Amino acid sequence: MKLKVLIESTAAMQKLKNNKIPLTPEERKEVLIKKAVWNNGDAAVWKSKDPKTGKITYVTNTHRAYNIAPTLKGAIERFHKFIKSTA
Repeated sequence: MKLKVLIESTAAMQKLKNNKIPLTPEERKEVLIKKAVWNNGDAAVWKSKDPKTGKITYVTNTHRAYNIAPTLKGAIERFHKFIKSTA
């Protein structure tokens, strides 16, 4: 069962990566103001757009874990509450 969940999770993350689009300048500014950044200063939140539905998903991830949110505010919160600790 664990392997099936891992494979599904990996496929979902790959789909998000394949549909990655840049943050708008306003979104990037919000990420920087809220300090959702890595040690090198890069934004720790990015977004993905489903080409079929146009739905935007905000993502924050490390090599160990990822988390998604429907809003930028939610992704920033998830970065601070969980993802940052996995870096």
